[in-house]
Amino acid sequence: MGAKHHFSGTLVFGEGAGRTMQVESHTEMQVALVMLARPEVIDLENQLPHRWTDRDGALRTHFFDFRVSLRNGSRIALIVRSARKAANLDFRQTVRLIASQVLPEFADQVGVMTEKHLDPIEVHNAELIQSVRQSDPEADAEVRSVISGMVGAGRIGDLAERTGLRGRGFRAVVRLIRRQELVLATHERITHDALVRKRAA
Repeated sequence: MGAKHHFSGTLVFGEGAGRTMQVESHTEMQVALVMLARPEVIDLENQLPHRWTDRDGALRTHFFDFRVSLRNGSRIALIVRSARKAANLDFRQTVRLIASQVLPEFADQVGVMTEKHLDPIEVHNAELIQSVRQSDPEADAEVRSVISGMVGAGRIGDLAERTGLRGRGFRAVVRLIRRQELVLATHERITHDALVRKRAA
């Protein structure tokens, strides 16, 4: 109450009923969706407390916005801030001090992300992928049948049309991208005109 420009909400992610995650800014939500959509990310945790000692020797607690677990076994603790805040000298010095006290048991590295680190194409695709989280077994099976003998790249709109399921077919193609059964042929927005190919075995 009283804040003119405040954003907060709850994000549901994962398979089935999924898990919930609280976000405190629009950028934080976009970072979460982008991380969840990246194939190298296997888990995402948020609001993780970390004890650190400030310049005056006082013990403090910093809450990292996210901890990203990657397929290669490494973990990254992320701080999400506005670009204006991240450019502040005091903030940068504090982050360096906190990062110097992060042990490997907590994370392998510390990073700062702002809205300027977000690729609009990646954000668009991540938001679309999130929107088709709930499965549609019939449509998914139809797309799998359509792509079973696929060689090379195919247009998303053509694949969806061949299912005969119209919008459900398009959403199913996006869901197979989400599940990494299909991958985009080039770095572009997921649209009916985008090209996809089957993931290499």
